[in-house]
Amino acid sequence: MSKKRLPKPHRPNSGIEYKLLVEPYVNAVAKRSGIVFLFRTSEEFQNFVYELVVESRRENDRLFFNIIGLRTPLSDFPRPGPAVCRCEFDDLTPGEYTLLIDRRGKQINQFKISIKKKITVLRSARQGKFIDLVTTEADWSVMGN
Repeated sequence: MSKKRLPKPHRPNSGIEYKLLVEPYVNAVAKRSGIVFLFRTSEEFQNFVYELVVESRRENDRLFFNIIGLRTPLSDFPRPGPAVCRCEFDDLTPGEYTLLIDRRGKQINQFKISIKKKITVLRSARQGKFIDLVTTEADWSVMGN
């Protein structure tokens, strides 16, 4: 008699591979400010913190992000953690923007955000969602929200 395998528990965010934090930033030393798009992987790597490679560009009110993949770390010191990428835009004026995030040419998630005094998500990706978009650092640092 063969053993029955128990079904795997359903995890609501099991398809989420990345998390994206959108927030204002100020660099007092360089005298710059703007909006930062901070990507991280849901997977935490045990030996090295890899660099997440993301290409970004802007066309009017549309922001395109292409997630390329991982790059080996520049540091030889091992430490665990997620892969991270930081994309800064200094020239975003208050208004509404459409974010198009491409995952290695396989899938695109689309979001609509409003940038005013506060950044708000107006429309989130629906089907085939592989990335969560958040606007607070507390939500960004914890996976599974």
